[in-house]
Amino acid sequence: MKKSIPYLLAVGAFASAALIAQAQPAPAGPLKVAIVDMAKLYDSYWKTQDQVTKLKGQQASAQTQFDQMTKDLTALKAGVDELVEQAKNPTATADAVKKAQEEAEAKYQQLQARANDRNTFQQTVQREFQQSMQNFHDLMMEEIGQKAADAAKSHGATLLLDKSGISVLGAKTIIFSDPAYDITDEVAATLAKDKPATTTATTPPAPAAGAAAPAAAPSISLPPITPAPAAPAK
Repeated sequence: MKKSIPYLLAVGAFASAALIAQAQPAPAGPLKVAIVDMAKLYDSYWKTQDQVTKLKGQQASAQTQFDQMTKDLTALKAGVDELVEQAKNPTATADAVKKAQEEAEAKYQQLQARANDRNTFQQTVQREFQQSMQNFHDLMMEEIGQKAADAAKSHGATLLLDKSGISVLGAKTIIFSDPAYDITDEVAATLAKDKPATTTATTPPAPAAGAAAPAAAPSISLPPITPAPAAPAK
């Protein structure tokens, strides 16, 4: 006996639904969350503290070099000022005035060149410090993040959140979390296992406000030097 068209359509629809159901992924398991403070881990990591100590040493060396450049500029400026005063001396001969003016102008050009060199040195050092710290930060965030992820997975967590983050409204991205979900101390202990015995002990930097950010790169002081007055016109 022939099957009716409605019956065949119903069977076809059932078969299609069965195929679609088989193609769907299995429902995800229950959500299990773990919490970590990435800023705290970054600041307290022995590699971060060693890097800050290293940069401070480089800062001291750069500061010494900068101070010497400033000292040389100050001495050079004093020489320009003296020549300018000689050129203003009403008792000086025309030849003496002319000579003083020429020497003052030459020294002033030298002063400007040295000042430019010092400014270039300043900018280069600060840029290199910032870039070095940024590169280090990015590398440590990847390393620490992997350790945190491994720890979270060992607890069966399906989601790991960073509680150090700050929202666009200035509030913490995680307002409250049960301490039982926090694995920060566990991750910190894992990171400390690889600390060499010869690592220099340093005082941990203050915890970062909000999301973990690169520790501030050391900077050298740069007191501007006042340009010497232009040599009198010839």
